[in-house]
Amino acid sequence: MSFTATFFSLTDAQLAQLPDGLIGKATSAFARNHRGKLGFGERYRFTTSGPQRFAQARDRWSELTADGATDLPRGLETSSPLCFAAFTFDARSSADSVMIVPKFVLDRAANAVRLAYIYPVSQHVPTMDALFQMFLAELPEESGNNVPATFRNDAAYMSEGDFQQVVDEAVKRIDAEEFSKVVLARDERVHAPAGFHIPATMRALANDNPTAWTYKVGPLIGSTPELLIGRKDNAAKARVLAGTVDRTIAINDDLIAEQLSKNPKQIFEHQAAVDSLVEKLSPFATELNVSAEPFILTLPNVYHLATDISAELTSSTSVLDLVAEINPTAAVGGTPRRAALDAIWQLEAEEHGMDRGLYAGAVGWMDASGHGEFGIALRGSVIEDKHHVRIYAGCGIVDGSDAAAELAETHAKMRPMKKALRMSAS
Repeated sequence: MSFTATFFSLTDAQLAQLPDGLIGKATSAFARNHRGKLGFGERYRFTTSGPQRFAQARDRWSELTADGATDLPRGLETSSPLCFAAFTFDARSSADSVMIVPKFVLDRAANAVRLAYIYPVSQHVPTMDALFQMFLAELPEESGNNVPATFRNDAAYMSEGDFQQVVDEAVKRIDAEEFSKVVLARDERVHAPAGFHIPATMRALANDNPTAWTYKVGPLIGSTPELLIGRKDNAAKARVLAGTVDRTIAINDDLIAEQLSKNPKQIFEHQAAVDSLVEKLSPFATELNVSAEPFILTLPNVYHLATDISAELTSSTSVLDLVAEINPTAAVGGTPRRAALDAIWQLEAEEHGMDRGLYAGAVGWMDASGHGEFGIALRGSVIEDKHHVRIYAGCGIVDGSDAAAELAETHAKMRPMKKALRMSAS
C-alpha cells in the first residue's frame, strides 16, 4: 500500500466552523504559537526499535509514499504525504519508535490554514466540500473539562535519593576524566484516581507554553522548548538549549547573570552541546551559521542559555538523515557522546531500571520530500494508561555539579507538565 495527498486552503466560512482547542482533538501534533501541524485519524502505524530504527523508518516511509494524483476535483492541489514520528533516545531501549500516517493534516501557517487529505493511491478523491465535511466528522466528541488533575506520586524507577546518588557518582567519573559532561534524568509516575483528560491536557500545554513546540505522537506528549532540527527546501535550523536556572531563584537580571549567563559551569555545559551539534551537522552542510553568543530564553518555569544554528544543506539530505545523525545531542546525552551514553544506560537503565524510551529522543513530522521538523522530547511525559502518566526531567552534570541543586532543577522542569495535567470529567 502507498499513500498520496491533496490539499486546499480553508475559506473564512470553513475556518468559522472549526472548534476551539483543535490541538486537543488531534491524534498527533507538532505546533507552537497556534501554528504548525495537527494530525487527525490514522491511516497507518509503523513501529521499529534498535540501532536500525531510523533506517527502517526511512525505508518504510519511502515504500508508503507516492507522487500525487493529477486528476483531482476542482480546487484541490497535489501535496506530499506526511507522517508524525517519535524515536527513542537510545538504540538499546526496549520501547518502540513509532511513525503514524494520519488521514487529515491541518497546517496553520502565518498567512493561511491548509487542510491536507492523505489517502491510498487507488482511492477516488471526493470534492473539496465533501473532504471538509469528512474532516469535521473525524473530530472526536469529548466532554470539555478544564479541571486541573488531582494526582499523587506512584512508583518511580528513579527516586529522588537514587537520583542524587547517581549525580554524585557521575561527578566522580568526571573527575576521573571518563567524560566531561553527562545528562542524567529521573522519572515520576503520577496516578489520578479519576483519570487524566488528555485532550484538555494538550490544550493546557499549548496555552501555557506558546513559545514551545507542543507535541503528541502515540503515548508521548509534552511541550519542548528545543528544536532538534528542521528542514525546509535546502535550509536547516536548530535551537540548542543547555544551561538552566529556575525562575524562582533567578528573580532579577543580576541573579540571571550570576546563575546562568556568566556562570562558568553553565557556559561550559552549553558550549559542549553547541559544539556537538555543529560537529554532527557539518558533513551535511555547505554553509553553517551559529549565533555569536548564547541568548537567554525565558520560559514559564526556567531560563535557558540558547543558541540558534542554521545551515544550507546538500539537496539529497532529508530531515530524517539529520535526525538519525544528531539524535541524541550533547544537550540531552553528554560529551564525549559514546562515553556519556554508555554511562547513562548503566546508571539509569541497568542500575535502576529506567529505560528513557521516547523521552529525550526525537519527536516531530516529516513529509515525502524530506522536509520536516523534529524537537527533542523534553518537558513531557508518556501516557501509560487512563490513570497513570510518567513524567521525566534531566540535568547536565559537569565538574562541580551539586546533587541537591540538580534535583531541584528536575522539579522545575517537571512543573509545566504537572501544571497542564487535567482530570477526566466525572
